[in-house]
Amino acid sequence: MESGEIKRIFYRDGYRLANEHLGKGITAANLSKAISKLYQSVDELLESFLQRSAAEDQVADCKKGCSWCCHQEVFAVSHEFLFLNEYVERNFSANTREKILERAREKVMLSMNLSVDEQLQIRAACPFLDSESCMVYDARPMSCRIYLSASEPSCKKEHDNPGGKDVFPDLFEFPLLSGRMLNEGFVACLKQIGLQSSELPIEQGYSSMVTMGQTMEDWIGNS
Repeated sequence: MESGEIKRIFYRDGYRLANEHLGKGITAANLSKAISKLYQSVDELLESFLQRSAAEDQVADCKKGCSWCCHQEVFAVSHEFLFLNEYVERNFSANTREKILERAREKVMLSMNLSVDEQLQIRAACPFLDSESCMVYDARPMSCRIYLSASEPSCKKEHDNPGGKDVFPDLFEFPLLSGRMLNEGFVACLKQIGLQSSELPIEQGYSSMVTMGQTMEDWIGNS
């Protein structure tokens, strides 16, 4: 199947998934369910992909404790920050939340006023990285879920040489393409019903949501 057809299929799937839940009512509960289902769908898709790849001797080299990609700039969109913030509120103490926010604000200072290209050259730990493991793994954004590498050394090389000519991690293309289009279709449906999204680095989007005290209810009510 050509990439154009893959894009159309997953874009429609993302749009349909959002519409199925929010068509029942534009509420915070329905939005949260839609995001959960979106993540579940892509996780199941990637599990099938990884099983097939392994059967063809193309094994993913990603594993717990490997965190090269957790030091690069990660972008996410509004609904993902809201979902992430709710997860953090439910699962961590006030003291831990404050430490996460402090780390997020420190990383914001590194990327403030930089162009996107310049932001992509930054190498600093994600505010949710703790002892080389993701603290919010179940609620991590789409871009984290679909970043799958066939070679850990290639990720280290890219980490050590940001922006280096001909230095690229050996990523699987299908997860990147399908996950991105699922998310784009999902966002398109949100925009269609009046929920406007912004794409930001994860530390910037998260710290802004927390600082403003914005919730899903607020986002829906203010859109």
